[in-house]
Amino acid sequence: QHSFMHDLESFFWVLFWICIHYDGPDKDRAVPRFDKWNFMDTEELAVSKTGVISNEGDFRRIVDGNFTSYYQPLIPWINRLRKAVLPNGRRWEQEDRGLYARIREILQEAGKDPQVLAER
Repeated sequence: QHSFMHDLESFFWVLFWICIHYDGPDKDRAVPRFDKWNFMDTEELAVSKTGVISNEGDFRRIVDGNFTSYYQPLIPWINRLRKAVLPNGRRWEQEDRGLYARIREILQEAGKDPQVLAER
């Protein structure tokens, strides 16, 4: 059954994708490691995504090495979103009615971060 939690997880992955594939407005790029996701079946994709988010150190290395310079300032905020949306490095097991408010709070804090707001 579809839950709002699926939507929040999708939001996380779309933001992750943008930070890797775009270096600002109208500056897209190909990243073979992640472009393969477009052609995986859902089970294979789930395993691949789990490998990205399951360990914080691995996640940080992946985003540090793959986020474009334009989106580098979002790394700590994306990591906070990861921890909120994918607790303990894996998909949620039960609905968390407070998650939407926590996501909104993280995004509002990110919107006040001078590093995020700096001109690039």
